[in-house]
Amino acid sequence: MKVQYKHLLSYIPSKPKIDEISERFFQLGHEHEIEDELFDMELTPNRGDCLSVHGLIRDLSPFYEIDLTSDIYEKELKKLDLGFINHAPEACSHISFLKIDIEGEITPYVGKLKEYFEDLNINKNNFFTDISNYISYEMGQPTHCYDAKKIGDFSLEIIEEEKKFHTLLEKEIVLRDKNLVFLEKGEVINLAGVMGNLNTSCSINTKSVIVECAHFNPEEIIGKSVKYNIKSDAAYKFERGVDPLCHEEVLRRFIQIVSNHVDIKNIEIYKDTFSDFNPVKIPFDVNKIS
Repeated sequence: MKVQYKHLLSYIPSKPKIDEISERFFQLGHEHEIEDELFDMELTPNRGDCLSVHGLIRDLSPFYEIDLTSDIYEKELKKLDLGFINHAPEACSHISFLKIDIEGEITPYVGKLKEYFEDLNINKNNFFTDISNYISYEMGQPTHCYDAKKIGDFSLEIIEEEKKFHTLLEKEIVLRDKNLVFLEKGEVINLAGVMGNLNTSCSINTKSVIVECAHFNPEEIIGKSVKYNIKSDAAYKFERGVDPLCHEEVLRRFIQIVSNHVDIKNIEIYKDTFSDFNPVKIPFDVNKIS
């Protein structure tokens, strides 16, 4: 993972030098290289929680006072009536969808969204996909954007039959064996946790979007990007595990960034949980550790 030094610094009021932060990362066991104030992190597979700016900042909290407050949308959200069925709750325990309708012209990118593309020299796609990519970088939770005008009732299912799948990168593949997919009228519109299809993807003309935010069982995602030769940052994160309880904060952050650039006509949200999340607490004695 590559992250800009100044993006980390914006959350640390004391503003430590880059060499000092580097020393702290090595102390935490995070191997990395630095080039032009860009940290190229080599994170071990068990530290999927660090695959974001927020994740790395959380890890630095023993050394610095940090401020992880995000600018998020605070108003009440209407309930979205969505024609969605989860036929694989054991593979997807938490899922949310956000529908946003915009109007008018989208202004040039500002703030952290602008810095993300400029500082990391990343190519832009379209407004909603750009925000989705930034949110993944900032908060560690992948999201997927469907053009709401191109999608009807759909479901999440585990299939074990051959299905053709036309990725949004315009590559056609054949899904074989067992796969977790989103289906609309029998057509695969998303290889879950990996990549969506071309037919339902957003474009520069999209004015109504449905943003998917899910927690997938890593076992259902592992190996899919390699098997089908699909480069996917989302799969990389889902394979290592993401936070199942972050969806509302992530989607409210998404709304806020949208509102910073265009007028929002309507917002609705759908949330469903199919199993309880039971946090594990490990007892420890600070004096013994000291």
